[in-house]
Amino acid sequence: MEKEDYQFEVTNLKISVKLPREVSLEFVDARCKLLYPIHRDIICKRGANKNILSVRYRNFSYVLFKRRSKRNREGIIPPQHCNITKISCKSDIRDAIGYLFVIVNQPPVWLNYTIDNYSCTANTNQLIDIVKLYINEPKIPCEYNGEKFPGLKIYCPKEISDRNLTSLVFKSGSVILVGGNNLDEYKEFFNWVLKIARKYPEL
Repeated sequence: MEKEDYQFEVTNLKISVKLPREVSLEFVDARCKLLYPIHRDIICKRGANKNILSVRYRNFSYVLFKRRSKRNREGIIPPQHCNITKISCKSDIRDAIGYLFVIVNQPPVWLNYTIDNYSCTANTNQLIDIVKLYINEPKIPCEYNGEKFPGLKIYCPKEISDRNLTSLVFKSGSVILVGGNNLDEYKEFFNWVLKIARKYPEL
């Protein structure tokens, strides 16, 4: 990052964990209803896909998947999978995992986790003429439709990351970055976007 403060920060993490013991989605659904009179912030939702259950609890969001019955190549049935989002920083991961055990009614243990995705924000520290940028940079992979969305979507070049990193650049100078799990790549991508965007100040 350059010396100027561009307010780069992580705003959300999505992690994946494997439950040590299988739990039925029906049980979790019933448990959420049981807990609701005491824990008013617990919200449980089951949509058309009956293999997935979504739970909101203590400001974290959980997506619990029904355990697959199909065995892998080693002849083992994989553990039950859960995604956790709305984690604002790494120090909150422990709490997010701890509350998962409250939801599934299992003794808490430490779980290994995988960070699947970061959401980050930053700022160019100037107003950006995103229309002029879009028109004058035809070689940059980007999309813009001001009637549908107020931001310019810029895609990360492959020389920075093989993942589908994407930035949303707004006229205010605010930038949202999504699509990856490597913060160094995020910062390099933001610096690349920054150099382009600051060529087009809103006059």
